[in-house]
Amino acid sequence: MNLLRAPLSFQLTIAAVVTFLIYLMLFQLGFIDYSVGWLLTFYTFSVFTVALFAVLGGVLLGMFIATRALSSQGFTPFEVSMLKLRDDVQNLKRELGELRRLLEGDEQE
Repeated sequence: MNLLRAPLSFQLTIAAVVTFLIYLMLFQLGFIDYSVGWLLTFYTFSVFTVALFAVLGGVLLGMFIATRALSSQGFTPFEVSMLKLRDDVQNLKRELGELRRLLEGDEQE
């Protein structure tokens, strides 16, 4: 997947998540210092933000994958084999129905 061909909103979401993760790593390594009150606020904000970006990223990635899958306008080999199997089952049902009618016709005579 080429990220430069991805939609701009997807690129911005990825950039925001990577920037925030680098910020979290700098905080964890001690390059950024806070007091205890700021620390609690920061952790609360970071959990909320990471959860929000995870959901948004998942939605955007899901939309991107769904769009790509639906734009191909073709069936996968598995889907083709399932459609053939469905036709085979329908043909067998039809033949069984004909056999049942023939057997019921023989029993009435």
